[in-house]
Amino acid sequence: MTEIMRRLLAAGVLPLVLVLASCSTTHSPDQPVGNGTEIPTPPTGTAPSSAGTSPAGAPMIGTLPKVEKPARGANRPYVVLGKRYVPITGDQPLRERGIGSWYGRQFHGKKTSIGETFNMYAVSAAHKTMELPSYAKVTNLENGKSIILRVNDRGPFFGDRIIDLSYEAARRLGYAEKGTARVEVERITMAEIASGSWRSGALASGTLQASTETAQNVPSQSIQLDRRTRSWSVQIGAFSSADNARAWSAHAEALLSSYGYQRSYATRIVKSSDGLYRVMAGQYQGHDGAAQASAEISQIIGSRAFPSQR
Repeated sequence: MTEIMRRLLAAGVLPLVLVLASCSTTHSPDQPVGNGTEIPTPPTGTAPSSAGTSPAGAPMIGTLPKVEKPARGANRPYVVLGKRYVPITGDQPLRERGIGSWYGRQFHGKKTSIGETFNMYAVSAAHKTMELPSYAKVTNLENGKSIILRVNDRGPFFGDRIIDLSYEAARRLGYAEKGTARVEVERITMAEIASGSWRSGALASGTLQASTETAQNVPSQSIQLDRRTRSWSVQIGAFSSADNARAWSAHAEALLSSYGYQRSYATRIVKSSDGLYRVMAGQYQGHDGAAQASAEISQIIGSRAFPSQR
């Protein structure tokens, strides 16, 4: 059993069995309709219901809050694209205003940072430093609509965006077609959930910085030209869009970091001759090392990874 698998098994994060299964952003949003991409249509039988709507002025209940223990591993400091993030732990209040975006297709069916399956047609959100899982009230300041939802993922890692909502959550707040909106995010503490005080709408007034980052203004991840080398890497995704490749690259780094993956988990993006942007992780001297890493990475990110000489 490898060191990483022993660590993950001991933490109760992952089963021993390796799953070799077959990507908002950097979590940035899917392109809005105005940019040429159609808004997704839910598969048959999964159309979102109108349940959860509330009278004017009251927040929609996208997810009913309940007391939950912090997720192991997902609340440690982590690094994405050269920037360090320190999650705010200890059930502290948080209130911030900024740009909200949404994510969907690239991550639908993949793992969130706490190991759950992301469903773009359910109500959820991603935040860079909020304790996971958490519940929050998100208000679209452009139309006054509010929704209460569960935060179970990390992101967005793009520009000054402060929160990434699932497609369905953004749809309910009225900005899915636009792509982004100015929002207010208010964390509902576990103490407020336990006491029931969150129902009154009087959330804790404390204001905290959204993150404590040790690097600022990190440029967008560069694109390398494909060239065959003797060293091996692990391919974790391939996209026709550079932005989507950057999104998946950042998300994968966050997952690997949050699960304590101590090998070289830094990713890079290679543009191949077929026009695809391939996301690669790590560098290894031989095929066997890359194959072992592929199995481990597949298990962590919930998506197929395989050795490649790129």
